[in-house]
Amino acid sequence: MRTDMIETSTTLDEAFERLSSAGFELPNGFINHGPMACEALAALGCEETLDTWARRFAHVGGTAVAPVAPVDFEWEEALGAYTRLPEWIGYFERSIAEFGWPTVVEVWVPRLMPSLAIALFHAAIRSAHAVRAIDAADTAPRQAELARALGYWAARFQVGQPVSEFIEAEIEADGDIRLAVVEAAADGASHYHGRPNILNLHGVTGAMAVELFVDHIPAGAGAAGLAQVRAEHAALYAGNQAVTAPEMAGVEHDELIRSAEHSGDPHQVKLVEACLRGLQATGDPAFALAAETVTLGR
Repeated sequence: MRTDMIETSTTLDEAFERLSSAGFELPNGFINHGPMACEALAALGCEETLDTWARRFAHVGGTAVAPVAPVDFEWEEALGAYTRLPEWIGYFERSIAEFGWPTVVEVWVPRLMPSLAIALFHAAIRSAHAVRAIDAADTAPRQAELARALGYWAARFQVGQPVSEFIEAEIEADGDIRLAVVEAAADGASHYHGRPNILNLHGVTGAMAVELFVDHIPAGAGAAGLAQVRAEHAALYAGNQAVTAPEMAGVEHDELIRSAEHSGDPHQVKLVEACLRGLQATGDPAFALAAETVTLGR
C-alpha cells in the first residue's frame, strides 16, 4: 500500500479535476466508478496509469452536475431528493470552505450512515475514498471531490436495513471498532470467494469504506456504522455459505495489483485495494483469497 502517494500525488488531484466533468450515474443506472478507482490506484502505487483511467471515466456517466449555491437550504427536507443534487454539492462545498472538511465529515457521515448500502454501497464508498484523499492532502480538487461524494450520498439517501438487533451491542462494545469492521469485511470476503458476484463484492468494499471513516467520526457513530455493516451483511449474505477456514492464497501482492491495474475493471481495483488493506490489518487469508478470485478467477 502506498498511502504516501495519495499525499504527494498531483496526478490524483488532476484526475479528480478531470472527473469533475463526469456524471454520477451511467444511462443504464450503474455508477461512475472513476473517482473511486483513481484514488484506490493511487493507494496501490499505480500513479502512472491514473491519467488513463481518469480520461476514460471522464467521458461516461451522462451530463455533469454543476454545484448550485443553495438559498434557505433545509437539509432535512432535501435529504434523499436526487433532483436537488446540485444544491447538495453546493451545500457541501460551502460547508467545507466555512467549517473545514474534518468537521463536515464528523457531522455528516453519521447522519448518512443509515443509508450505507444505497446505490450498492457506492455513495459511501466514494465518500470514504474522498475522505482518505483529503486527509492525506487538503487541496482544492480533493475538497471538491468530497463535496460531490457527500452530495451524492445525501441526495440518494434512503434508510437501509434496521439495526435494532445489532446497535445496542455495538454501541456498548468495549473493543476496537475498526478491527471489528475489518473482521466483518473479512466475513464478506469469505462469502465473495465462495460465491463471487457483484453483490457479495460490494459487501467487502462497503465494509472497508466504513473502516476509512472510523478515525473521523465519534466513537458512538463508529459503533453505529459497524452495526449498519452487520445489518446489511445479514441481509446480503442470508442463505449464502461462506468459505470456512480458507488457506492463504499464494499470489504475490504485486501481481494482484498489476492484474487489477491493467484489467480496466474498477471493481478489481477497489476490491484488491480493500482486501490488501484488510489483510494488512488482520492477516485474515479470506482477504487474499478474495483478491485472487477477483483478479485471477481462482
